[in-house]
Amino acid sequence: MNLGTWFFKSLLRALGAMPLKVHYFFGDLFCVVLEKMFHYRNNDLTINLSRAFPEMGYAEIKKLKHQFYRHLSEVTFESLWFGGYRHGGKRIRRQHLEEIVNPEELSRLASLTEGGVMVLYAHSGNWEIIGGILQYDYSGKPNPQDEKNVCVVYRKLSSKFWNEIMEGNRTAALSDPAHFPGYIESEQIVRYIYDHRSERKFYYMITDQRPYFTLRDYVKVNFMGRECNTMSAAAALARKFGMPVTYLKTRQVRRGLYQLEFIPVCDDPSAMTVQQIMQRYYELLEEEIREQPWNYLWTHRRWA
Repeated sequence: MNLGTWFFKSLLRALGAMPLKVHYFFGDLFCVVLEKMFHYRNNDLTINLSRAFPEMGYAEIKKLKHQFYRHLSEVTFESLWFGGYRHGGKRIRRQHLEEIVNPEELSRLASLTEGGVMVLYAHSGNWEIIGGILQYDYSGKPNPQDEKNVCVVYRKLSSKFWNEIMEGNRTAALSDPAHFPGYIESEQIVRYIYDHRSERKFYYMITDQRPYFTLRDYVKVNFMGRECNTMSAAAALARKFGMPVTYLKTRQVRRGLYQLEFIPVCDDPSAMTVQQIMQRYYELLEEEIREQPWNYLWTHRRWA
């Protein structure tokens, strides 16, 4: 670790030590900066929202944009709070920032296979704190997940500095982040699943991006009333290795509390095509978005 990385990580730890309500205060200020001063990706945001909600008028879109900027600011500072404090599992649990409402669904899916379970999720709620998934079950019901069988798939950043920062941030809630085996780079996931195909694993793959320009294995789905190209690797892997597929829905109950719900996509992936799996995923995502349209990352291009 070089001096610059060490200094920045130390700064994040100092910020992370502050109470979450302090982060929300700075988040409110950050919202003003994003929306009023820098107009962050305003054109992309306006285009995406207008395409997704053609029935909305100018005033409604403007209100929705403000709600989105407020949410994005919350996500940013929640993530700083989450990741800036080392070994923060107990602290994160006490805060009760997220909660799983139906862990028994994971147990049911796990009982259907001797191998893995594919969990698909999107840029909704606060996707950056999924690394705390083991701390979010307050139900007292059996939960088959642990630090040895949860795998979160990510795409490596071009910057070594930011890649190291983001890895530390995303794994902060673990008891031993340095030896966590489940933070898997996307280019390594096929080999990893093959090597662990007979083991009980839960693979969390964020799946709402447009295909990277180098990829050709995408499929077309209908999303928010428009044709959309989407990545298909998660669905293809589920079919190849016989993994049941579930959708992870994130609903914001209020500021400081998200609810996570596992919704089945298919118990038997061989009964559906890759395109059908992804279409069902996007149907569930669209239902979630229409319930809370601001609770989604609208600043990235979603349609070709």
